[in-house]
Amino acid sequence: MDYQEAVEYIEGIRKKLASDYSLERVIKLAELMGHPEKKLRIIHIAGTNGKGSVGAYIANALAMCGYNVGRFASPALFDPREQIQKISGNHFGTDVEWISEKETAQRITEIAEAVSKMEAARFQVPTAFEIETVMAFCQMVRWHVDIAVIEVGMGGETDATNIIEKPVLSVFTRISRDHTAYLGNTLEEIAHCKFGIIKAGSPVVSVRQAPSVMEMLKEICQHRGIKLRVAEPEQIRQKDFSLEKTSFRYQGYPLEIRQLGYYQPENAIIALEALKMMAGQGFHKINISSIQTAFRETKWLGRFELISRDPFLILDGAHNPDGAAALKKSLEIYFPAQRFRYIFGVFKDKDYDKILDEMLPLASSVYTVKAAGERGMDPQELARIVEKKCRVYKRNVPVQSCKTVAQALHMVEKDGHRKKTIIFGSLSFLHEVYSFFDTSRFI
Repeated sequence: MDYQEAVEYIEGIRKKLASDYSLERVIKLAELMGHPEKKLRIIHIAGTNGKGSVGAYIANALAMCGYNVGRFASPALFDPREQIQKISGNHFGTDVEWISEKETAQRITEIAEAVSKMEAARFQVPTAFEIETVMAFCQMVRWHVDIAVIEVGMGGETDATNIIEKPVLSVFTRISRDHTAYLGNTLEEIAHCKFGIIKAGSPVVSVRQAPSVMEMLKEICQHRGIKLRVAEPEQIRQKDFSLEKTSFRYQGYPLEIRQLGYYQPENAIIALEALKMMAGQGFHKINISSIQTAFRETKWLGRFELISRDPFLILDGAHNPDGAAALKKSLEIYFPAQRFRYIFGVFKDKDYDKILDEMLPLASSVYTVKAAGERGMDPQELARIVEKKCRVYKRNVPVQSCKTVAQALHMVEKDGHRKKTIIFGSLSFLHEVYSFFDTSRFI
């Protein structure tokens, strides 16, 4: 099949929902494809928020240190090919290549043949994410990458990426409540699911978690005799935030990052601790100078990103209560004592009540929009929820529903440029924002 046929094949699969969340289908598919995951050295990343940023810091640093790096990250924001990347370093920074259209067509053709064999043997058809995961492993084997940085899609224990048997390293960002319908109702249940990626003999790096979650992680590692390294955010010193960069010190290392947001230093030190752990495992090319350069140059889209200065607009993919709390704190740090015009859209299955509880105290007005796809909440219904919340808070905040993100942005322009605008709730409308400002921000 050609590239267009490959895309149509995946989209056709995407419409079929799995009847269960198990590894049976993806293990069978990987087996038929020759178990490509067993031919790779892998860093496996799980957590609630920050996986993409931590993965970007680690992948870019390894590339700057001289390794050829594969990376699998989801969801795709602009093009399905962006999920599977090859990263290499040079004197000027890093080069990022997506899987090509030709390579995509080749891998999907091979996988489709394997799926047909599964159907003939009365196996369930794999999900689109399971196919994309195996395709990523297959392509990285073809690229002969030195190391693959693989992000969990959702959860951990039953995530398609968890066919990895012995990663070089398992890395955890901060764990909080999200996807409760699938992962559990309590923080401990969610953490237990995410810790399902831990494998005997593979060390673990984690940010310091909530006390109950940290205790669970320590017990798992002690019971299995696994090394645990903890990134300690309280040891971050001399933080200096600006709209151009963030500089800080951690355990004596001076670091500078261009990713905005108060939470980015935490993501950077998780990556730093992971790299330090790898340096002690035989990855001798790793050095602090290359890490510092890579951190300074790393960009990851849609995370407290300044899109425009006139009108002033920041986009943040905050789509759960923890992400909203981080966004609110960032706004308070960067713009103290200010209120903001919001453009807000969210999926129906998200905890939008708690997201609004976090964000509404800083609102001057709210435009509601629809997050992409069938999961997107109707903007009129969302506007009614926001209005009800405003009455509870006894806040006189104008609320307006919009059919599209572009309509909301046009209304912002008419409303004047004095107020700062924050668009949040989902990354699914990222491309609509970039298109509106006629901005190309592909990695």
